[in-house]
This record gives sequence, C-alpha cells and structure tokens, in this order.
Amino acid sequence: MNPHRRLTVLGLLALPAACAFQPLAPLRSQPAPAPAPLPALRPAALGQRWTYRRYNGFNSALLATETDEVVALAPQVIVHRRSDAGPEVQEEQQQPWGQLRRDPGWDHLQTYEQPLPLWPADPSPGARSALRTHYRIEGYSYRYWIDVRTLVQGWEDVELAQGRHRALRIERYIRQQHHDFSRLETIRHETLWMAPEIGRWVARELWGEYLVPDDNGSYRGLEAHHRWELVSWS
Repeated sequence: MNPHRRLTVLGLLALPAACAFQPLAPLRSQPAPAPAPLPALRPAALGQRWTYRRYNGFNSALLATETDEVVALAPQVIVHRRSDAGPEVQEEQQQPWGQLRRDPGWDHLQTYEQPLPLWPADPSPGARSALRTHYRIEGYSYRYWIDVRTLVQGWEDVELAQGRHRALRIERYIRQQHHDFSRLETIRHETLWMAPEIGRWVARELWGEYLVPDDNGSYRGLEAHHRWELVSWS
C-alpha cells in the first residue's frame, strides 16, 4: 500500500468510534435580502479582535479557540492569531484592508504575489471573478501557481452561538500547485460568510482533496476540514 494512503487509513481507524460518524453539521443559515443601504466594510483599527472556535469538519471536535487581533496598520494590516492549542502566533497580512496577502489558514502559511480579495469588488449575488497568481511558503524559495475562482452566492442570516449575523456568502474554488510534488492535483474549497459591520468573516470553512499516484494508478486523499465560528468581536 502507498505510504500516504496507509497513513490516511491508520488515521481514520484511530478516531474514536463515536466521533468517526458525527461530521460537523452544516452551518445554520438561510437566504436573506441584502441590507439597504449596502454597508461598507468596517475599516481596520489597532486592537480590533475577533475570537473564533475552530472545529474539525470530519468529527465535530472542537480543535481550538483562536483570537485574531489587528496589531499593525502600515505598510500592511497585520493580524496576529493566538490559539489556546499552543504558544505559536500566526500572522495574517492584508494589503490593503480586505485584500489577503498572507493566509495562515491552510496547511502551510501562504504569501501571495497578488492579494486575494476577501470582500468582492462586486457583492451582487451571482457575481463571479477569477484570479491567477503565485504564492510562496516559508522555508521554500520556489513560486507555486494558484488559480482562484470566486462566486458571490448571496446574503444569508447566519445563526451562531454568539448570535445572528447577516453575512455575504462567498464561495471559492481553488486549484493550486502544492509544495509536495508527489501530488498530481490539489483542489481546495473555501466558504466565507463575510459580515461588513465587523470587518471579517463570522464563519469560514476550508477543505480540500488531492490526487497522488500509487501502484494502481492514483488515489484521492483528503486534506483537513476546518470551520471557524465567531464567538465574540470588538
């Protein structure tokens, strides 16, 4: 058996039986009309904070409580992420605000040559956009290509433990070159529920899959599936 597949199978078998069959329930949301007038994205300010609970999408486990805080405004907006799961501080960068330059949400921190818009230029339901650029990861000198297709699904009322928010649902379909060159293909999916009045997402969900060759041709593996849900903000 291919070693990558063996590790995946062993990891699934190691999950407690009660958890293995309890995937994370879909986010509670329903379609809603757009706010009138359409609010602008809240500007960044030093000390702004957002606290999230991060869940495992495969078994519903609470993985961590994380707090994102704006610690610098220029030349980039820098958001530090601290987690109760460990002492490491991760750094997100936006340049300008609403344009993601560095993203710690994936398996490796990705720094983009051209920023990815968090808030779409056209927030109309059904609006589409595409971006092809390159990114780097720390410790590697190579540039990796990334292709991002974005669809604005529309406004939704999102029910969270913290309360209800009207948020713009944004879907991203991502194809990219992974630093693991054994992968023939890496496809990732991202859903953001952006609430302009808080300047950030009230929920974010990431998952992905990849194709790896083996003795029988190839097999498809799954990446981690995470969802962040807002607990508080200031």
